[in-house]
Amino acid sequence: MFVIAVFSFACGIYLNAIYDIPLKFIVPPLFLILFFIPFFIRKNSFLPTLLLIACFILAGIARLGIATIGQAVVYPGDGTKEVYVGLITESSPNTKIVKLTSPGEAVALKVIMRTPQSLTINDVIKVFGELREVHPTFKNPYLLSWKWLKKLEGISYELRGTIISITPGKHFIHGIRNNLKQKIDASRAQHTGIMKALTIGDTTGLDEVTKNLFLHTGTSHILAISGSNIGIVTAFFFFITRFLIGRIRTLRLRGDDTRYAALVTIPFAFVFMLIAGSSIPTMRATIMITVYMLSIFIERGRNIFNTIALSALAILLVYPHSLFTPSFQLTYASVVFIILFTQRIFPLLKTDNRLFKWFLLSIGMTISATVGTLPIVLYHFYGVNPFSVLHNLVAVPLMCIIAMPLSLLGIVLPWGEYLLRVTGEVLAITIRILTALDWGYIYPIVRPNLFEITLYFAFLFVLLHMRKKTACALMVLVVLPVVSGYAYYAYFERFNKDLRINVIDVGNGDAILVEAPAGMRMLIDGGGFHTGDFDIGKSILTPILLSKKILTLDYVINTHPHGDHLGGIPTVIRDFTINNFSTGYYFISQERFVDLMKLLRKKKIPLTTWKRGDKFFLRNGLEIVVLNPDSKAVIDDLNNASLVVRIGYENFSILFTGDIGSDVEKKLVMRGNYLKADVLKIPHHGSKHSNSHEFIAAVQPKIAVLSAGKGLPGIPSQEALKRYDAFSIPVLRTDRDGMIQMWKRNIGVVYSTQERVVE
Repeated sequence: MFVIAVFSFACGIYLNAIYDIPLKFIVPPLFLILFFIPFFIRKNSFLPTLLLIACFILAGIARLGIATIGQAVVYPGDGTKEVYVGLITESSPNTKIVKLTSPGEAVALKVIMRTPQSLTINDVIKVFGELREVHPTFKNPYLLSWKWLKKLEGISYELRGTIISITPGKHFIHGIRNNLKQKIDASRAQHTGIMKALTIGDTTGLDEVTKNLFLHTGTSHILAISGSNIGIVTAFFFFITRFLIGRIRTLRLRGDDTRYAALVTIPFAFVFMLIAGSSIPTMRATIMITVYMLSIFIERGRNIFNTIALSALAILLVYPHSLFTPSFQLTYASVVFIILFTQRIFPLLKTDNRLFKWFLLSIGMTISATVGTLPIVLYHFYGVNPFSVLHNLVAVPLMCIIAMPLSLLGIVLPWGEYLLRVTGEVLAITIRILTALDWGYIYPIVRPNLFEITLYFAFLFVLLHMRKKTACALMVLVVLPVVSGYAYYAYFERFNKDLRINVIDVGNGDAILVEAPAGMRMLIDGGGFHTGDFDIGKSILTPILLSKKILTLDYVINTHPHGDHLGGIPTVIRDFTINNFSTGYYFISQERFVDLMKLLRKKKIPLTTWKRGDKFFLRNGLEIVVLNPDSKAVIDDLNNASLVVRIGYENFSILFTGDIGSDVEKKLVMRGNYLKADVLKIPHHGSKHSNSHEFIAAVQPKIAVLSAGKGLPGIPSQEALKRYDAFSIPVLRTDRDGMIQMWKRNIGVVYSTQERVVE
């Protein structure tokens, strides 16, 4: 019952994340249920259970609501540059979390600072710059808002500027951490970067090659200070402590050596948490370990599922946003399935050979953790290695059972540099083995949704209990029919006769996904930024495409090679199957465009150049007409060289315009062919130098769609928006409405945004 209650609490957090339910609608019924529960306990055993579950659901909703209110930090700054002083509280290779100590109005404000500079926890930095709201953030389905998640962590602003000075922290924990780091560096051991990641949570020394190796082999969890690392360190201290306490004969005979060892071990877990940097994942893992050790002390360790549920409840009460993080989900999914394996499968292992039994148990636990976390891994990371069981059987014993204890002893003992060198040799052997076994990584893989993940876990749970008649009945009467029905629904959704247009929110850029009849898929532009290294293709387009179960794009079309239209396309071309790449009738020497052409040749993707007058009639009934550019035109402005394409299907049409200006608009109006359309993609993000009265009148759209973001003055222009308003044309905007979806059905044109659906 307690497990169900905690699960209900988590469901409440999830519901509030989706629907943003105000606290005023939650608190009164919560207190009302709490008041009436005692009156029903003796009268009916079923009704109090339902009321208790409802109470936990409402409590979960309220907890996230309280967290949202508590973290709504507003900085009263005016955007001018000044000197900021702060303390580094978290550090990764490219991102730091800074707790500001100056100026006065910003004291205690936690902010993000993006810098590759080597900074350690508790360093004091002085920065000349400005504070801005956390950016970029995009409103698209299938994606968790990074800004919202950071806000729940108490981080609403980003510090941008130049670091003036760095002062090493004076806190004693910082001194210990620095001494340990220096001892590892001074040992001249191999792979000191991995060693620091394992022992003190410092991942700044990991290069991309190493990180990719561990990612591709499914062993990257070893490098993150989280549940497994803290569990191993705690177990290391626990066994040593139990051995020492066991020397006291009285405690050993009473069986209290294990209980008191668990109690004494808890401070070691907290010390390791402080040394490892006290990041939120580290604190979550420490809470989990502490709850488990307390359960051993009070002799409740056998009630393992209740213990796990209690630790999850404690974590969610402190950090409710943990529910949405991969580390929390992966930790609990793996633990639950390892326990289920040991309870259901381990008793079937009939052998007296302890070594062989341990080997089988290790394989079984690795397989159970891999199978139990598979949909979560696919959801967050879009790839999996089916041979990761083999890789973990190599890496976990070598790195966690041998290398980690050796390195811990090496950094605390007086002559520990010899142990650190031995650790380096063990890590070198591990790297060589993993490099030799680095094959089988599958990326990308379609991304499961919540319903599919639920079906997967339901199938596994029922399968593990197939010896019971109830489980067999559930499998035959519920699970298999639901899976079959959903498979038919998914097939129908993919290969129906609807035309769906998805205008993706990519900020100040364009990215439009066309889902055409008979399963044909087309991507027009890929968003991006003119400057910076934020990859729209990796962070926005990839999860959306995979969530829609798209691995192959029949067409990728680039209207023109500016960064805000081209930026995300290379990643899509690199990772997905592309049948055809199309662009305008030109070639430029811009580096980004040249690199794209090289990538197309490397991937052997057909390249076609479109020009005015080209027409394509596809087998699924789609008609494509190219209206711009003219093959004889002199290209003096890439915006005016944009592809202008009209896509029609039955009695529905949409006009894609790229970034053309009013000069090209006038030429198109004078030619007068194929301009009229039901939907118009507004030219040049709503610039006042486009969107002329004559052009709008010639197109006569029922709906106009604007792809825009923040940060560019005059984009979109109020003058341009007034012109659409004068024609009574509704304008849908990605900066306001998020991703815009339109589809053609028998009833006409249907469009939806994050907020509404209109027919």
